[in-house]
Order: sequence, then structure tokens, then C-alpha cells
Amino acid sequence: MSATKQPDDTIAFLKNLRQSRRFLDKPVSKEIVQELLDVARWTGSAKNSQPWEFVVVDDRATNTSLSEAGQFTQFLDNVAVSIVIVLNGASPRSEAYDEGRVSERLMLAADHVGLGSGTAWFSTPDAQDTVRQLLGIPADRHVWSAVGFGYADPSAPQRATSVGGGRKPLAEIASYGRYGERSKG
Repeated sequence: MSATKQPDDTIAFLKNLRQSRRFLDKPVSKEIVQELLDVARWTGSAKNSQPWEFVVVDDRATNTSLSEAGQFTQFLDNVAVSIVIVLNGASPRSEAYDEGRVSERLMLAADHVGLGSGTAWFSTPDAQDTVRQLLGIPADRHVWSAVGFGYADPSAPQRATSVGGGRKPLAEIASYGRYGERSKG
């Protein structure tokens, strides 16, 4: 983010970042992809383990195949590029946390360079095997997700979340001092 951003701008940006699932038919430059990869490389991880490798997919047919790999992957069919996150499997519990961090960091960086993005989840063992075979990923590696990128289609309707597009009020989800203490003071 630019040093000229005001704190309120940053908070608003973080609160309003949403996934994009429809994109214009416009390529993303290799320079932008390299910037995204560098952001991913610098993302923090448990004990600085850096348990990831990244497979960049900029071939439309391969992204279409990825889009068919599971229930939560269909939007990959129209991305300009996707980055599949490959985990080494040494510590699955912390790697799940690290994977979430790197996915979100990629989405934040994408918005900063003018791209839309969204996460895809390979939710079943069969889907994961399909992705491994498609991309030549060794069987001992874990492949749970990808982040798809492109120039967001401004004519695409914004999809509401399952809870009506909003978020639960803080009074329902935040406790102060002890679980269940819903008001501060």
C-alpha cells in the first residue's frame, strides 16, 4: 500500500475487499505475476518454515481443467492466471494457517495492482489428486487451494454472501475478558 494512505483508508480497504469471480478477457503481465509471487514469498509463516511452493498457471485450458476439479473451483475457468499453492506436508496443522495467510496476502496484493482475485478450494482427495496429476505435483505434497487473478469484470453482479451480504454484528461474535462476555465495561 502507498505510504500516502490514511489509516481510515486502509481499514476501509480491508473491510471491503471481496473475491472476484468474473474477469475480463485480458492477460495479466508476467511482471505483475512476479510481483505477486514476491509478495507470497515474503509472507510470514510458522517458525519461518515457508512450507509452500507455487505453480503459476496462465494457460486457459489448464485453468479450465482446474475449474472442473471440485465444487469450489468453477470460477477458475475465466481467470487470466492462477497460482496453485503447494504445501510440503511436514506440518499440516500449521501449514493450513500459513496457506490462509499467503492466500489473503496474494488477494491484497492483487487489489493493490488493480486485479481482482478469488480463492479456489480443492476440497476432496479426488480433486487434489486431479490437480496433482494435471500439474505434475508429487504425491507427497498437499494441494488444497489456488488463487485466481484477472481484471475484474465491472459488469458482473456482486454476489451476496450466504448471510445476506453482511456480517454478524460484533455483539454476536466478540467477547471481552472471558468467553461470552459480550459488552466491554
